[in-house]
Amino acid sequence: MTMRLARFRLPTLVLLACLAPAAYAAGDFAAGVAAYKRGDFATAINTFTALANQDDPKAQFALGLMYDNGEGVVRNYALARTWYEKSAALGYRKAQYNLGLMYKLGHDVPKDEQIAAQWFAKSAAGGGVDKLASIKEAAAAGDAKAEYELGRAYLAGRGIARDDAQGAQWIRKAADAAYAPAAFGLGTLHEEGRGVANSPEDAAKRYQQAVTLGHAAAAYNLARLYRLGRGVARDAAQAETLYRQAAGAGYVRAALTLGMLFEAGADWPQEPAKAVEWYQKAALAGSADAKVNLAFLYSEGRLVPKNLVEAYAWTFSASHQGHPFAASNLTVLESQMSAPDVAQAKLRGGELERLAPQPAS
Repeated sequence: MTMRLARFRLPTLVLLACLAPAAYAAGDFAAGVAAYKRGDFATAINTFTALANQDDPKAQFALGLMYDNGEGVVRNYALARTWYEKSAALGYRKAQYNLGLMYKLGHDVPKDEQIAAQWFAKSAAGGGVDKLASIKEAAAAGDAKAEYELGRAYLAGRGIARDDAQGAQWIRKAADAAYAPAAFGLGTLHEEGRGVANSPEDAAKRYQQAVTLGHAAAAYNLARLYRLGRGVARDAAQAETLYRQAAGAGYVRAALTLGMLFEAGADWPQEPAKAVEWYQKAALAGSADAKVNLAFLYSEGRLVPKNLVEAYAWTFSASHQGHPFAASNLTVLESQMSAPDVAQAKLRGGELERLAPQPAS
């Protein structure tokens, strides 16, 4: 009996993972840390990147550390410094300390003991309570970003007693001031009913506001609402437009989702050519999940001509990102291939990796 490859499947993983709302929860950072500790660096990188792009200083520091150490990515001191600087600017002491080390050791910067000492001093003098006090002052003065950060602090119980209602109130103030991350965040809070009324209609309105302000994850979440008819009339065409908009803005999950939807054809047009097209776009943008699904299609001859070399190549690439299915899938494929074909597939996998960019900074 021929063994088959494991893959992401509908309905479970699509409905519960890929098509779930883009995350807005303090627990996401803990999930990233857990992935890092078990060696799933691809998941850690994706989780930290999503949070870092929402100005989460811990996630920014974590990304800097992974680039600094070359964990799950090619070591890149320039990107490490970029993320450390973003985190340090938000007052995160560990990032300030690591910046000091970079200047002390001359990693991507000229050695400079004076600048190193300045960063070490900031790290030593900084503290969570002082930072929170500064955020409160700025929020009280009407600074939208500070209002948003204060709201997040209340939601997470970070340096202050957790209070979902207060958190939502401050995030609403920032959203009303047209701060895109806050509009997106308020939309997710309305979907969860956390600190505000559980209202798909209000969620859709806030996502639309964030989309207008250029927020890619909001476009992804709004697309899901249009696809399911939650808070808005069901409209597959509008959902596809929004998924495309999110994917075009670099939100890789949207490209993967389009591939899965066009493949499955459940409450969605089944269009094999588009499924393969979007899987390829997601895979070349660095999605290990898309690589695994493409490999499955090639191994089965589903939607594409059967090609075990291509299946192995995509799986080989996904294995370098630590995908949990990759190792066992490679074993299955090797049992069906000749040694020369495996060697060819590994070369092809290397070519695919050179085509794909590093995770977005």
